[in-house]
Amino acid sequence: MNVRPYIHWIWLAPTGALLIPFFLIPILLLLRNSFYIDSPMGFLVPGFTLENYAKVLSDPYYLRIFGNTFLSAIAVSIIALLISYPFAWMLAQASGKGRVFLVWAVYLPIYASVIMRVFGWIVIIADSGIINEALMRIGLIAAPIRMINEVEGMTIGLLHRYLPLMILPLAAALSKVDGSLLRASSNLGGGWWFTWRRVILPISIPGAVAGIQLVFASVLSDFVIPSMMGTPSFPMLAPSIFYEATTNARWALSGAMGTLILLSVALFLICMNLIMRRFAPWAKL
Repeated sequence: MNVRPYIHWIWLAPTGALLIPFFLIPILLLLRNSFYIDSPMGFLVPGFTLENYAKVLSDPYYLRIFGNTFLSAIAVSIIALLISYPFAWMLAQASGKGRVFLVWAVYLPIYASVIMRVFGWIVIIADSGIINEALMRIGLIAAPIRMINEVEGMTIGLLHRYLPLMILPLAAALSKVDGSLLRASSNLGGGWWFTWRRVILPISIPGAVAGIQLVFASVLSDFVIPSMMGTPSFPMLAPSIFYEATTNARWALSGAMGTLILLSVALFLICMNLIMRRFAPWAKL
């Protein structure tokens, strides 16, 4: 039997064996459950109704949850992009031991458990933590700044967790900047701003877009940091879905919330790619 026509399917088999049972099937079950009915006794009743979606899309409480989550995802993505550009540029231009050090600076936090990092940030940003103690000792503040279990502290935790997802694709894109292009721009009278805007920025756009997509999607689905560093006055989506499913036993409603966030992520990725094709056709993702 000639297996050559099927060789590509054979290579894809291990990936399919992981994706289909552990990714595709749970998503299909989530989609099916979102159309079921939540009984008052806490059971999931088979059926077909759009009431769950109507409730999520019309109730101010759930709209607020979605708004908070999208706002946090946008804010963290923008801040991460601004912070990552200079570091990614240094990483792309570095060589030898300097590059090894910068690479380890990016990868080392990933090796630590997210729970350990959360506890580390709690120690740093607590009312009696390192930051407040240092600011009070030098006289910049008279009373501790409240950051723990606040939006500000949660944003710091999200930013620290997902910053590598922005730095790595951005550094990969910036590493493609040819030094001869920079020298040519300088020889032709282009200053640093002109060179960055007309040479470096267009080349780095694919990495920036990939980083934004990764950070945005990750923040939308994060459960640990909003649960441990967030505040009940600013509810986020993943903890709310968990609460609806486990505490209120509204499995169908939580399925609708999960389906909507998956659709939101997919729509965001598609829109970003379409915008890239329209306004930056030279940058291929």
